[in-house]
Amino acid sequence: MANRRLSQMRNTIENIIKSITPMAIILVTAGLIDSCNLNDRWDDYYENAPEKTGENILNIIAKDENYSRFYNALVEYGFETLLSKNQYFTVFVPVNSAFDGLPEYTEEEWTGILGFHITYAKLLSYEFSDRDLLTIMGKYLKMKKGTDGEVKIFESTINMDRVDNYCRNGVIHEIDKLLIPMPNIYEFIMSLDSSFSILQDFILSMDKKFIDYEKSERIGVDDNGDAIYDTVWRTENYFLDNVAGLNHESEAYTGFIPGNDHVREALSEVVEYFGNIDDLDEEAYGQLLYITFSGSFMKGTYPHADIPDYIISVTGKKYDKSILSFQQTDLVLSNGMVHMLGGMTIPKSFFLVPIVIECDRKENRKVSNTIYPIEVKSDTRATNGSFLFYGCAFVNDYVEYTVDMVLKTKYWFIWTGPRQGPSTYQLSVKDEETGEFIYLGEPVDNWAKGWFIPVESGSYTFNKFGTKTVRINIVDELPVIGLNAIYIDYIKLVPDEVYNP
Repeated sequence: MANRRLSQMRNTIENIIKSITPMAIILVTAGLIDSCNLNDRWDDYYENAPEKTGENILNIIAKDENYSRFYNALVEYGFETLLSKNQYFTVFVPVNSAFDGLPEYTEEEWTGILGFHITYAKLLSYEFSDRDLLTIMGKYLKMKKGTDGEVKIFESTINMDRVDNYCRNGVIHEIDKLLIPMPNIYEFIMSLDSSFSILQDFILSMDKKFIDYEKSERIGVDDNGDAIYDTVWRTENYFLDNVAGLNHESEAYTGFIPGNDHVREALSEVVEYFGNIDDLDEEAYGQLLYITFSGSFMKGTYPHADIPDYIISVTGKKYDKSILSFQQTDLVLSNGMVHMLGGMTIPKSFFLVPIVIECDRKENRKVSNTIYPIEVKSDTRATNGSFLFYGCAFVNDYVEYTVDMVLKTKYWFIWTGPRQGPSTYQLSVKDEETGEFIYLGEPVDNWAKGWFIPVESGSYTFNKFGTKTVRINIVDELPVIGLNAIYIDYIKLVPDEVYNP
């Protein structure tokens, strides 16, 4: 019995060994093949890797007489420290003849030009391909490799007989022309003359300066005990940072650029809604310009022939291409293209639109007394899934909102909210001349109106374009005094021209 069990065990072990052996052979063979492939790849690398010297890039450039003009420019405009650092660069070095016949450039322009030849990466010739290379100045160099082996870098050709000058901190490739960076759309607009100042002023008006506390150094305190900083400022621009990144090299846009005469002519056609441009205060003027240029930029690069018949701008404005009149087209820039307009139209659809105040949002909101609780409550029936609760107490308590870009026209006022808290509400508008609040329509019992039923509170005609103030007020006591509250979802202002009751 024992012998039979030993025999069965021996057979089982032999079968396992027989099944393992072919598998082991396969695995070992695969490992050897993969190892050979890995060695082949290393062989390819070492075959393509150029000889490396122990000097830095700046010294290599200095030693070649045919690069002397580029070297002198690097030294004159402060690049010697950078190119001596222990980090990798790729530098596309133009020969001396590339400097012949150049126009005069400012120091700032020369700094930009030289930086356009340098990237923070090591790129050897066997890696040349169709690609975009980010330079140290933040602009991209476009590399194109032809079927004949010719390699173009921007508007220059790489001399393939003078590449891979490999040294301690990078590599040098020789090119035949100086690389002159294109401006981006923002830089182009700001370089235009004063006949385009309205567009320039609009973009600059969006600048806001802030103290950068992370970079500012605290140096003491004043007599009140407040910190004093050696201040470093940072600038943010709402339009460039949030609407259209015209100064960003990685984003492509198409611009439709009007001159001042065309802007003024277009505004004269809609003066009934905005009034005389010269009579507006700074805030209202900025709001008007936002509307005026809300159709001036679209995402993507579109030559004139490819502009879609129906344009959607970066602000979401939609209009027909046929309203555009072109003077000069297809101006290529580093992050897109612009077309210079020969005329301008501001469609009424740009501004004759309802204004919706989402009451649960904190921006531009204040209340009659901050001691009362304010909460945002969820409800799927609300326009954006939530509404505002203000736990005020008495008659004349209110929630107030300021509203921008209100036209010089008649508006209808509509509001809604949940059927909670049987208080009586009434909207009011701040009079432009007296500063007093004028009640609209009739008081409404919030408990009786129903859940999220829109309430029309009448109309009001504004005589000036700009920022206005609207309130929702408690106007009648509950049976128990001191237990009033406001529950509000939205307040909507609808121009009479598009109002459809």
